[in-house]
Amino acid sequence: MTNARLLVDSRCILAESPVWEQARESYLWVDIENGVLYRLKRGASRPETWTFPHRLPLVIPDHAGSYLLALDRKLAKFNPESEQLDWLCEVAQDKPDNRWNDGACDSKGRLWAGTMSTRFTQNAGSLYRIDTDRVPEKVIDQVSISNGICWSLDEKTLYYIDSPTRKIQAFDFDLEKGFISFNRVAVTIPEELGAPDGLCMDQNGKLWVAHYGGFGVYCWDPETGLQLHKVDVPAPHVTSCAFTGPENNELLITTARENLSAEQLQQYPQSGGVFLATVPATGASVYGPGF
Repeated sequence: MTNARLLVDSRCILAESPVWEQARESYLWVDIENGVLYRLKRGASRPETWTFPHRLPLVIPDHAGSYLLALDRKLAKFNPESEQLDWLCEVAQDKPDNRWNDGACDSKGRLWAGTMSTRFTQNAGSLYRIDTDRVPEKVIDQVSISNGICWSLDEKTLYYIDSPTRKIQAFDFDLEKGFISFNRVAVTIPEELGAPDGLCMDQNGKLWVAHYGGFGVYCWDPETGLQLHKVDVPAPHVTSCAFTGPENNELLITTARENLSAEQLQQYPQSGGVFLATVPATGASVYGPGF
């Protein structure tokens, strides 16, 4: 077991979307419910912040110094220097209670991102593929809480989480065409370990998965379904994780304060904070949007 250390006591309602921005040597994350984007330069003591009048579930750096943001049901490009926001597209206009949730880009620059209902309506969400034409294409329907997405090292498998199912699904993935087809359930999370949320892939082909209600990030082998390691986090609701740092061997871990009683918040006061943990693995390649 590895212990995570507090990086920023940000007290987010729902911190999510951790990512390492190599060009600026900075950690990024968001507070979904407060619409806040955080950027912390490695070695700095306080993060920069930008606030939006929307729920903000996702940030992904592009290759030009801007950020792809998911804001409620829309996608936008944001220039953090000029603070210019350019709207790109919108989904689920017939479902006003829905919002974007987690997402990731494949090596062709396509964004794969899902939605969920802000009222937590079962099966109200979907998974979408957004190619360089910026037109969202629905690829999976009847999703409840669309969450973690990553790819195998050979890019022939897409791993995907719909959190209430407590399963990590493996889909055959056609990189050239952007097609997926269900193959198998790679991992089933025991109920006592919470629900799987965000995840990332390491250079050994193993999955590092944040467990909401599980007090940690767990490493799972997607071939055997076995748990290999745990990063212990002093907060119950662990929401996502990403490999970061110069050596790409630190996990940036986000947590939430939502759904905790006053007694629980007193017991776990660092909930909603962002943590770091050095782990015995290095992260696989991650990509930005091609649009």
